[in-house]
Amino acid sequence: MTFFAILFLALGIAALYKGADLLVSRASALAAKMGVSTAVVGLSVVTLGGITPELSIGITASLGSANDLIIGNAIGSSILKLALVFGLAAMIAPLRIHASTLKHEFPWVMLAAVLIYFLAFDLEISRGDAVILILLGIAFQWYSIRTSHAEMRATLGKQTHQRRKQEALKTGRAWVRIVLGLALIILGAKLFVDSSLALALQFGVSELLVGILVIAIGASIPELVVTLVSAAKHQPGIGIGNIIGSNVMNIHLVVGAAALIHPISIHPDLLVFDFPAFIFAAILVAVLFKSHHTLTRFEGAVLVMGYLLYAVYSVKFWG
Repeated sequence: MTFFAILFLALGIAALYKGADLLVSRASALAAKMGVSTAVVGLSVVTLGGITPELSIGITASLGSANDLIIGNAIGSSILKLALVFGLAAMIAPLRIHASTLKHEFPWVMLAAVLIYFLAFDLEISRGDAVILILLGIAFQWYSIRTSHAEMRATLGKQTHQRRKQEALKTGRAWVRIVLGLALIILGAKLFVDSSLALALQFGVSELLVGILVIAIGASIPELVVTLVSAAKHQPGIGIGNIIGSNVMNIHLVVGAAALIHPISIHPDLLVFDFPAFIFAAILVAVLFKSHHTLTRFEGAVLVMGYLLYAVYSVKFWG
């Protein structure tokens, strides 16, 4: 049992890396075709593909009334992406964020963090709350694409913008590679999550801890790999957009869909530390980016250290 779990873990990692490589290398062509920035490709196409594992986990857990797993994964993965993923990517190569992304899209991360805390304060995410979350998730996608499209037209000029789209139309094979990349990422995430969960359960850890750490880490592997590869390829917009989009959609779409199936009960202790930690992480990353629109290697190291401290706390408190 353990041997096969480790084997599937390795296969999942390999599929994730290859899928991310295909996705990042062709995202620029897709951005030109859509008439938007690479950040918005990360916010939309890459994000929707990347959160598929978390969405399937959330729906499956909701059908099985595994409330702790759903909310633990949502909060744990959000903190992980903001602190650990951004931190590791910045340590590889400093991450520069576009002013428009920081102004228009990043506030949605802070909104998601505050909103989910507010909705959870009565210790339940109801079906009514779920409708609010899902509608805001749809609004986020629409707003991001519309804003970026308008900015690209203003920056490049209408004629140049149209020419870039026509040139991109000739690169139809980019779609095939993007779809293949997404498929590999989803398959890799499935293998990784299942094998990680099997290994974790053998040690008898709590459901909340599995959600906060094990499933959160496993389900965030697509975003981690895409962000690290995009940083190494000096195309940080894809990774930054992916992290912002996945955080917002993880709260709005994943939690929303799960709560729509079955209302989610909230453990009171989550309101004391984990929810505030999500809000703090969102504000901290925004402040670091705001200072000079770049996340330095030192700041990345600080974020990584912060996440490790959070992980240690989680193990000690929920283990």
